[in-house]
Amino acid sequence: MKSRIFHLWDNQAKRIVSIEATKKEGKNWIALCPFHPDKNRPNLYIDEEKEKYHCFVCNRNGFLYNPKYLKLKYSYHRNIAATYNYKDELGNLLYQVVRFNPKGFSQRRPDGNNDWIWNMKGVNPVPYHLPEIIQSIEPVMIVEGEKDVENLRRMGFTATTSPMGAGKWKASYNKYLKNKEVILIPDHDQAGYQHCQKIGQSLRGIAGNIKWLDLPDLEEKEDISDWIEKGNSKEKLLQLIKEAPDFIFEKYDERESNEKPINIILKDRTKSIVPDLIHLVGDQGRTKYLFCKNGQWLIEDYFIQDNKRYSPKQNLPIKILKPNIINRSLNLDIARLATEIDTFIKSYLEMPLDSDYLILSMWIFHTYLIENFNTTPILYFYGVKETGKSRAGEVLSELAFRAQRLTSLTEATLFRSVELFKPTLIIDEIKLLGKGGNQGLADLMKTTYKRGLKVSRINLNKYGEDQIEYFDTFSPLVICTTETIPDIIESRCILFIMQKNSNPQIERMIDKKWANDLRERLTVFRANYINKDLPEAQHIARGRLNEIMFPLYQSLLLFGPERKDEFIDTVKRIQKNKENEDGMSLEAEIVKAIDDEYRENQNRQFLTQSISKRLNEIRSENENISDRVVSSRIKRLGFDKIRFKNGRMGFRINEERLGCLKNKYRITNDAEASEGSEG
Repeated sequence: MKSRIFHLWDNQAKRIVSIEATKKEGKNWIALCPFHPDKNRPNLYIDEEKEKYHCFVCNRNGFLYNPKYLKLKYSYHRNIAATYNYKDELGNLLYQVVRFNPKGFSQRRPDGNNDWIWNMKGVNPVPYHLPEIIQSIEPVMIVEGEKDVENLRRMGFTATTSPMGAGKWKASYNKYLKNKEVILIPDHDQAGYQHCQKIGQSLRGIAGNIKWLDLPDLEEKEDISDWIEKGNSKEKLLQLIKEAPDFIFEKYDERESNEKPINIILKDRTKSIVPDLIHLVGDQGRTKYLFCKNGQWLIEDYFIQDNKRYSPKQNLPIKILKPNIINRSLNLDIARLATEIDTFIKSYLEMPLDSDYLILSMWIFHTYLIENFNTTPILYFYGVKETGKSRAGEVLSELAFRAQRLTSLTEATLFRSVELFKPTLIIDEIKLLGKGGNQGLADLMKTTYKRGLKVSRINLNKYGEDQIEYFDTFSPLVICTTETIPDIIESRCILFIMQKNSNPQIERMIDKKWANDLRERLTVFRANYINKDLPEAQHIARGRLNEIMFPLYQSLLLFGPERKDEFIDTVKRIQKNKENEDGMSLEAEIVKAIDDEYRENQNRQFLTQSISKRLNEIRSENENISDRVVSSRIKRLGFDKIRFKNGRMGFRINEERLGCLKNKYRITNDAEASEGSEG
């Protein structure tokens, strides 16, 4: 193979370096690197097609110099006419767009050593002058090109553009223009028109208001900079902005040559939960979206995104609002609202403890900000018949956010409900354990308390093939039942053991007008706080209990920090009750039996059967616990399994582990108890 001579542009020294390449691997030529001592093995790779080079030893890289170009292609051939700095939210330089003369553009990023890397590898593009956009309270103008932006900024306007030319607007830019007024100013050609149309469509439902400004007296391919150069003033531009119409989405039919826009027919879809939704409203026999933008209520029939027009599912089995919600002021005395919710609950529900009302009130508040939390406690109302369990579900369903009350629940219902409209599920009577218990539903329900716990389902695709889909079943949940529930679900619950009512007055009919008034005011609370940061707070309990109680605590801190000590005392009471329950569990019995066996026999090894025998001494024949169950629980407690010489199974005692378990389950023997009393 013949050798080749290549001319490398050394960007550091601003010079041309000529080298000879004698070997080729695939599409790359290989040569000795001239930028470091490279005597034995060639390490410089040259991509002739892309006209680039790279050394894998000294990491020098750049472009080839090609004097044959009539229109010079790379940065070393041309004079830099202007540079435009693109910065992140904090004002840190991310990259530059470089404008050349003759006209051309390229992008480069800092290399950390006062030089540039001429690519965008590893950089996420952002809109031009991003910090100004974020801070601006004035309308933001979107044009095509950095030069246009700078001309508008010199006139005192806030403006931006997307890097790399027309058609390059990314959906990731939209969040920076949320609720802001946007003015689209297209270049006077088809590409410019389509570019701004796509931006406008992408921003619908995100920006607060979008205007479309067609500049007068422009020739084909002229833009805002040309318009300014013709002597037009800031005052004239302000008048045009004032008269500019709202943006209407249109689309070019690319098959037509007359370049006239035609209206596009949007594809209708059903979607009940859309971005920035505050609630759903029943208006003129239809369910509609309720938004709150720039301090104003908005009721919308549709939500448009990505050429699709969405409307809510009709006849949803949840409580929605009446259209007169838009007459509500956004000013709200939240402390007073909390007091009234507490009064409402006490008027129709008798709870075992006074502190329970505070928990229920905070739980209701947290459902209205559920998107801001990663966990939610399951409320478990347990008791015999006619103790107010169903009444508790009825009262909470009147106030909780998007409450759906069910007298039965299937796996399919839970999947569909949570996926379609993210309700607060309130379930009256359900059996999850024993004969007739729904184990599949129990497996689903234990995932509702934490965001991100995915549940899989196998469905058929359009070709009839099995496909696995994963669902996030995170949703507030209330269980009202006479049945016990699995321990793993109960560990995610706040338990209320209900008693028969002592006050017959609370059994009267619920005042629906009062409930509706409270729901509307809770919706105002949601509109005010859904986009605000939650208060920072210290942990208030240990482990799982902290996880499930923390959202209620943060809700309380929004408006009632003076009651935080009362709430923390309530959490401590729940923690103590749970510890007492742990002390009465089967695991506690097993630890006590192991400790007794060890003290009596002074043997670090014991048979599983000897522990089973101790446990079953106080049980009837029907209640006996099998060796298999005992062995499984002992292994779970952390003891090592062994086999005796006679083949029988047992375990080895670890004194340190046994001591930790005794502390956990508060187990003391007689000697330890007497020593404690003497001390």
